[in-house]
Amino acid sequence: MSKPPVKLDTFSQKTKAWYGSLIKQHNLVNILWLNLHPVVEGKIYRSAQPTPWQLKKLVTEYGFKSIINLRGRKPHYPVYALEKRACDELGVELIDVSIFSRRIPDDKTLLALKEAFERATYPALMHCKAGADRSSLASVLYLYWMENVPLEEAMKEHLRFWPYGYIKSSGAGIIAAFFEAFLDYRNEHPDAEIIEWSKRWADRSRRKAFEKTFKENRTNPIADFFFEKILRRE
Repeated sequence: MSKPPVKLDTFSQKTKAWYGSLIKQHNLVNILWLNLHPVVEGKIYRSAQPTPWQLKKLVTEYGFKSIINLRGRKPHYPVYALEKRACDELGVELIDVSIFSRRIPDDKTLLALKEAFERATYPALMHCKAGADRSSLASVLYLYWMENVPLEEAMKEHLRFWPYGYIKSSGAGIIAAFFEAFLDYRNEHPDAEIIEWSKRWADRSRRKAFEKTFKENRTNPIADFFFEKILRRE
């Protein structure tokens, strides 16, 4: 049974939502470090989940017309309800795309992300929870699809610990492994297209086998513990 959407009509509801957003969903951390960086200066930026007041400041400062939310549409989440209300009040379009940092993105996920880039009005901001993993994946693909930047170059720029906080030896390393697998395939099939190629991961057993092999051979237990238990990445 799905949870009911968060309501923001009364003072009590707003207080509960703010508490849930800042404390339970860790948005308080992003007040100290929003992890904001340009992907293409003046056009599209990446960040962690902004609070409503950070969002208002960013829209004023950068003129953002679209927000691409990489955490997906979750009206039962306080953090989402507050962001949606802020966007409505600001007249900014909120575009929701559901991506996970520890799973291989399938063709439907990639297509939804590409359509979000095509639909957005620029300048735009894209964000996930911490601005480190899903934002890195999306930044690589934005440059690859929309700016014709070679995939290897986009990966080198955005799949980095500094300044983004991307930890390749953690569970989020599956993102780099995904791109590397595509590049290996493209070496033998130069005309390969990443969305079409990614349909192979629609097969659940094949995807799980790849993810299992990756976790066993390439993740660092300490980095993974920090990623999973301390940072609580999604």
